Amino acid sequence: MLETSRPSRGVRGDAVLVPVLLLALVATCALFVWTPFGQQLDQHLFDRADRGSAALSWATSLLAVVGDPLVLVGLLAAVVAVGALGGRLRPALAGAAAFAATVAGARLLKVLLPRPDLDVAGSTTHNSFPSGHVAAAAGLLVAVLLTLPPRARWWCAVPGAVGVAAVGAATVVAGWHRLSDVVGAVLWAAACGCAASWWSGQPGRRV
Repeated sequence: MLETSRPSRGVRGDAVLVPVLLLALVATCALFVWTPFGQQLDQHLFDRADRGSAALSWATSLLAVVGDPLVLVGLLAAVVAVGALGGRLRPALAGAAAFAATVAGARLLKVLLPRPDLDVAGSTTHNSFPSGHVAAAAGLLVAVLLTLPPRARWWCAVPGAVGVAAVGAATVVAGWHRLSDVVGAVLWAAACGCAASWWSGQPGRRV
């Protein structure tokens, strides 16, 4: 009875987090994409990014790796294989589904969401919210965390979060995305991850 009660608590936590994260995603979009203040702040931070030769070279090199479909598919296949060998195939498949939903959803949102012209200097009506590269990096991290046993997740969560932050910084330095695009991609990946965790029946807070 104790074992059956633990998953239910985790599932409820994951289920609650999904709408909270989606609401945060909508709020981020509403503030930074659809208001003059948000667009001005986004543009200010975008313009202040270091785009020297060294920073730009680092950013483009990193993004070339993250944006390579073969690299992403290979890493995702490795995650699923590790999950299968470790007896955690269902969580690994849930992680793979979360990755696919994160990447596909980010692409769809960029097409569907309008970016109005609010007469902000330097800003364009081209919508880049959320970042596809950051969504891919964050989605891959979500897949890894779902595949790992709960006790091992922190060992990967911290360096993985640093890696996602580096990809986000690279998109801004390269001039591809604004800060809000990075935040939106992370929120979307987190929502997909919580939904996948709920589907797989994992206790989100069990240690």
